[in-house]
Amino acid sequence: MSVVNDAREFATAPAEYFGHSWHAMHHLERDELEELQLHAMRLRFEELRDRIPVLDRLASDQRIDAIDRREDIVGLLFQHTVFKSYPASLLVKSKFAPITKWLDRLTTHDLSQVDVSQCRSIDEWLDVLDSETELRVAHSSGTAGTMSFYPRGASEWRQMMDGIKCGLFQFSDPLDERDHSEDYFDLIWPLFRLGRSAITRFPEQALPVILGSPERLHALRDGRLSSDGMFLAGRLAAAEARGEVDQVDINPALIERRDDFVREQRELQGALDRFVNEMARELEGRRVWLLATWNTLFNMAQAGLDAGMESVFAADSLVSTGGGSKGQALPEDWEETVKRFMGVDRIQHAYAMTEMAALNRMCEHGRYHFEPWIVPFVLDPDSGELLPDEGEQTGRCAIFDLMAESYWGGTITGDRISLDRSPCTCGRTTPHAARTIERFSDQRGGDDKITCASSDEAHAKALDFLTDRLA
Repeated sequence: MSVVNDAREFATAPAEYFGHSWHAMHHLERDELEELQLHAMRLRFEELRDRIPVLDRLASDQRIDAIDRREDIVGLLFQHTVFKSYPASLLVKSKFAPITKWLDRLTTHDLSQVDVSQCRSIDEWLDVLDSETELRVAHSSGTAGTMSFYPRGASEWRQMMDGIKCGLFQFSDPLDERDHSEDYFDLIWPLFRLGRSAITRFPEQALPVILGSPERLHALRDGRLSSDGMFLAGRLAAAEARGEVDQVDINPALIERRDDFVREQRELQGALDRFVNEMARELEGRRVWLLATWNTLFNMAQAGLDAGMESVFAADSLVSTGGGSKGQALPEDWEETVKRFMGVDRIQHAYAMTEMAALNRMCEHGRYHFEPWIVPFVLDPDSGELLPDEGEQTGRCAIFDLMAESYWGGTITGDRISLDRSPCTCGRTTPHAARTIERFSDQRGGDDKITCASSDEAHAKALDFLTDRLA
């Protein structure tokens, strides 16, 4: 196989490339992995430059015509704010034609003929994109008062799920030669069955690959979590934090639906005790997968223990989590509470974000290992310069998601991480990050200006090009 074909399969279908073995994914020699990643980044740049105009503009302004070294990609990493760079007033006023035009500039999927003129809500707009295109847009939670929209395609979602399934129940580092691609699991999902944020897209996309059938998805509530409701809640919370609730600009149609959104959230919380009892009765003793944030896991476990339920599921069940406590004060031993209720001896933590198609799982030594199709970088938070590759480096996390073949996978994130590229104590050879990961906006009072060193002007021009003449 040629280097180009090798790199293409590695980037596009990593599960197949590694024989569906998570062990194989995380035991390439560093030089071999970095060579594959470099060839794959070069391939993505060559294939996407002429198809994503804003990428071409950014490359042209910096005179970047080839990716010869890892460092060459840094100037082409999009700031994460690019994915919410449309004028916020368009979303507030439900003007989805110009937002679709903006999104069309970030993807190779042709959106020019998609008619969204009748859409009056975010939910309706995403309904149209889901039904008439191959896009399955993932949006952020909207907690900053607006939403990021990531144009991930259906095929990229499937490859993501294929990759996540590899070693899903694996914590330590045994060499498992069995092919688990035909194994399926029951997922306990304490949220709406459907949604379109990055996390709420998960069950629907996992169904054909990880779950196998709709009967294996056990959701707290049927139906779809409203993207409009998330946008309204985020916009009101951001305005309240600024002390400007009376001045916030909100579509009157959303205000009319506010009581419905509040009622749905109240019902969701109120149904948790019932849900715990139903799952314990229906799935008792079975091997299950429970995926939720820290606070939801603790609340479920506490409700179960209060009802006298303990060690409910099979000991080889999986509890996956990430995202923190969402503002809820949790006891220091919250994990022990969850393990006692579930009947498991460990919890699988993962580092994930909307910007990348991966769950980067924590090993038995408390380090988040980046999946091999995610190329991590650490940038100086003040200058934007790439920090050295040797030793543990702390700074701004940037990533290149090689799995992205219909949009540009290079992103500068808002996270502060400590990254080490040397082999981990656990034996895995992939780059790994310390457990403590923080948001720069939390450190800086909500302000997180991203510096891109010498490329600031080029990024500004690219952003102007992306948002030009949308109205």
